[in-house]
Amino acid sequence: MTGRIAFQGGLGAYSHQACAQARPAMEAVPSTTFDEVVEKVARGEG
Repeated sequence: MTGRIAFQGGLGAYSHQACAQARPAMEAVPSTTFDEVVEKVARGEG
């Protein structure tokens, strides 16, 4: 695990808040599209 969690949306969006609440120790990594989230996870970036 990378210590990061990718999500679709911007910082401060509901998805960012959900990530922060569910995994407070992980760094939230914003993405503009769902495909970008999948790509970041596949590369180990989120």
